[in-house]
Parts: sequence; C-alpha cells; structure tokens
Amino acid sequence: MTDLPCALCAAPIPADRWNSQSAICAKCRAPLAAMVFPAFFRVPRVEAAALVQEGDASCFYHARKSAAAVCDQCGRFLCSLCQVDFLGQNWCPVCIESRRVGGKLETRRTLYDTMALQLATLPLLLWPFTLITAPSALYVVFRYWRAPGSLVPRTRARFYIALVLSVVQSGCWLWLIAFAVSRR
Repeated sequence: MTDLPCALCAAPIPADRWNSQSAICAKCRAPLAAMVFPAFFRVPRVEAAALVQEGDASCFYHARKSAAAVCDQCGRFLCSLCQVDFLGQNWCPVCIESRRVGGKLETRRTLYDTMALQLATLPLLLWPFTLITAPSALYVVFRYWRAPGSLVPRTRARFYIALVLSVVQSGCWLWLIAFAVSRR
C-alpha cells in the first residue's frame, strides 16, 4: 500500500486518518482532508506490450514495442500502452493532449521548408520564372525559419538547400541585369 504525503510537510499520513473530516498531520499539525477512493486500493493490471518482431510495425513512442493500433487522428502506430480509446476511436496521448490544450486537433502542418525548396527548384525548368520565385523562396526561408516543422521531426536541410539555390539564382539575375546595363 502506498502512503499519502501531507501537502505541506510531505510526512506520510497514516491509513487510519484517511477519509476523515477532522484529521491533523502528526508532524506539522496542519488540518488534513485525505479522501481516498476505492480505486486507490486496486492493483493496476497493465498488460505488457509485445516486443517488436522482424517485419512488424513498431510503436511511434516506444520503438521496441509492437504496434497494436493506429491513431485515428494522426495515423501514428501505437502499442497497447499508448493506445487510448477516446470518443470511440483510437487516439495517441499527443492527440488527446493537443485537443485538451488547444481545443482543436492538429492533424497536418504546412511544410514551409518543402515549399521553399519547391519555389527554388521547380522554376529551373522554365528559368525566366526564377526572377519571381527566387526572391519568393528567400522570403519563405527567412519568414518561416522558426515555424513548427512536420509532425514527424526532420532536419532543416530543405531550408538550407532552398537558401543556397535562391541566392545563386538571385545572384545570376543581378549579374545578368548588370551585364545588360553595362553593354548599353
């Protein structure tokens, strides 16, 4: 059985003082109201999640545990420990917490690093468009550098590549304009 600590001095409260309206802490003499529900005395039954086998999907949060379900909100694989039945669906703890805190669920994010890389590379096929897209890519890189990335962690490599390509394209345009002006 677990001891309940006093809220002021953290001294253990004896079991005979639980569920009493007029209990007093033996150490600090503070009035206590330790109301204990019957569930406190039940021994929790936690089923151990199976370890991942070759070819099985693993839990997103526990890489060594075998996946038992998929979160119906974000699609992450969950072991039996992480799976929560919420509103008749399987939810992961992060989706439940994000709904509790923000009031709405975040299931996707705008990937600004990918957007900047696309702005820097796709117009290379039709190079005159780089006059517009290179500065746009630079704007996206600098504006959204600290914006939240993907729901799944990834590096800033796309931002770096987009930055380099955009600077090179802008430099080429500046050189071309300067060359054209000097020829006149």
